[in-house]
Amino acid sequence: MTKQEFLTELQRTLNGRMGSREAASHISYYQEYIEIAVRKGENEAEVIEKLGSPRLLGKNIGDAFERMERKSSRKQRAAGYGLQALKYGGLIGRRCMQTGSEALRRAKDWFNNLK
Repeated sequence: MTKQEFLTELQRTLNGRMGSREAASHISYYQEYIEIAVRKGENEAEVIEKLGSPRLLGKNIGDAFERMERKSSRKQRAAGYGLQALKYGGLIGRRCMQTGSEALRRAKDWFNNLK
């Protein structure tokens, strides 16, 4: 398998799993990896063979990407819930203060009427 065939197959696999921008960074990484190894004197075919199946590599990268996306999505939802809690917590706090102030005013009135 040539470098171009490897990268093309990896690209096809990644494009089905993530956006083109994310896939491009992985393609660029493996292209550079192969080129550096060849410049160091390694045989291109051997380097590609060591990397293994581009489909399997793409699947593993895609799986890791999807796990990160789910984790990020959970964090975003949790942050949203936290903001809601602050929003409603503030509302509840204000209502408690209003109720407490009203109760205090009534207690003062009641004590004043005892005199």
